Amino acid sequence: MVFETSRLIIRIPITKDEDVDFYFQLWNEPKVMENVGFPKGLMIRREDIIAQLARAESSEFDRTLIVIDKESDAPIGECKLGNPDEKGISTTDVKLLPSYWNRDFGTEIKTGLIDYLFTHTNCIAVQASPNRLNPASQKMQEKVGAKRIREGTYHFPEHMRSFTKPVELFIYRLDRSDRERGRNPYNQKIYGHSYCEYIKK
Repeated sequence: MVFETSRLIIRIPITKDEDVDFYFQLWNEPKVMENVGFPKGLMIRREDIIAQLARAESSEFDRTLIVIDKESDAPIGECKLGNPDEKGISTTDVKLLPSYWNRDFGTEIKTGLIDYLFTHTNCIAVQASPNRLNPASQKMQEKVGAKRIREGTYHFPEHMRSFTKPVELFIYRLDRSDRERGRNPYNQKIYGHSYCEYIKK
């Protein structure tokens, strides 16, 4: 386990059948992947998922992490902790199965990611790039105190353009200095717990 929140466990995935089956479902779900430019899903095979998980570093950073619902013990999504780049900026990502949308899981995950990065790295800011057509993701960024700083478009390489589409996106950023000055709703109590309570194991 990397950390946990009041309702969720975030851990490193392994190549067991349950994790592979989950990623096969998530990454091939058009409703999820269209927001990152894959309108038909990744169209990825199970053997490719196994190989990708096997190649990943053992570190919790810069790789996919699996999100488990404590109540059902079922995987519900994935997330990412980005190591700080040369400018000291870390990136995060959150994806959830559609059946778990609109239950505030995204905000719970995002807040845990931010807290982990500011605690375990020297990053100066945490950044994310939600699709302009995904207001739920934009709202998630705003709920944790991130500010929209610019917009842009991501174009896939030429060899991928037959099965992808450009991503029109906003860039949201949360600075460490803002968090330390208490400008963000980090200590907001939800479901009887602070979003930021986590256990590193």
